Amino acid sequence: MTISFHSHEEFFTFHDPLQNGDLIDRKTEIRFDPLTGESSRIIYDMGAPFVPKDYAELAKLTEGEKCPFCTPNVLTSTPRFPDELVEGGRFIHDQAVVFPNLFPYSKHNAVVRMADQHYVTLEQFTTDLITNACKAAHQYIENIVEFDPQTKYVSVNWNYMPPSGGSIVHPHLHVLASEQPTNYQAVITEKSKEYYAKNGENYYLALAEKEQSLGERWIGETGTIRWVHAYAPKSHMDFIGMTKAASLQHLTDEDYENLADGLLRFFTYFTAVGIGSFNLALCIPIQASEAETVHLRLLPRMTVGMLESSDCNVFNYLHAEPLSLKVPEQVTKEVQRFFIEGK
Repeated sequence: MTISFHSHEEFFTFHDPLQNGDLIDRKTEIRFDPLTGESSRIIYDMGAPFVPKDYAELAKLTEGEKCPFCTPNVLTSTPRFPDELVEGGRFIHDQAVVFPNLFPYSKHNAVVRMADQHYVTLEQFTTDLITNACKAAHQYIENIVEFDPQTKYVSVNWNYMPPSGGSIVHPHLHVLASEQPTNYQAVITEKSKEYYAKNGENYYLALAEKEQSLGERWIGETGTIRWVHAYAPKSHMDFIGMTKAASLQHLTDEDYENLADGLLRFFTYFTAVGIGSFNLALCIPIQASEAETVHLRLLPRMTVGMLESSDCNVFNYLHAEPLSLKVPEQVTKEVQRFFIEGK
């Protein structure tokens, strides 16, 4: 195996009033992503519990006539695609409805309304709800690629609840497609190709094998999807799901079902530890290559303390340096049992 894990430890020495003024050394561990070399910092965890906010009352105030994603509004109050992209202007797969984002983030930006129900708690999501939403997104992407052959970069994204940046309670996905990558897509694409050229193997397939052999951050499998905790996390936790699919055309219904199965297990873990929000990005190469594979990142989001402070600060946004209160190897042990015992 050619993948290696590197870190650097720093110690800050001071008199701690919480420990009778004793002189202590407090550690910060700087870890480097094994593919990109980007760093993140594992910092001291004060042990404060996660306390998820209850959005039930907010949901009551925003549902029905006030929500463009509720039925029947979703078919009357949302934008429509041109008929040459899809007859009738929207893609529909069971409860999932796909329509244009009124305020797009990309050349092509669809919204996938996932469910009829306005407020879906983590415990209420089902394999069918998630799978059908992914299938609807997949159909939109296939049509876009045919409609606009310049499309090179695609992602399916999920902001669940306000701490994640979600502006509507009703569960929905964002599908982005463009000839221009996001920063993450650009770096991952470049570094994956460099890794393959140097080592003659796919990075993500090699990472899954390496992590499984080490056992330190290996979480488990749900069918075709293999799950690990990132060595250098992009937040307080950072879960990576890896498929064997090289591109959009290789993704199957089984992959989406297996992905949904894994997400439900994470949702059970989130509920158990008090996490009520997350960001998810599924990155899908359009052109198949030996260097790339379809993969996703899942990052829990939370607010901190009585002030409900954001879990992101100047380090994340201006220094591009993620902070993590949690040690990946410890989190992995907590999550593993939800994959061993089932959801």
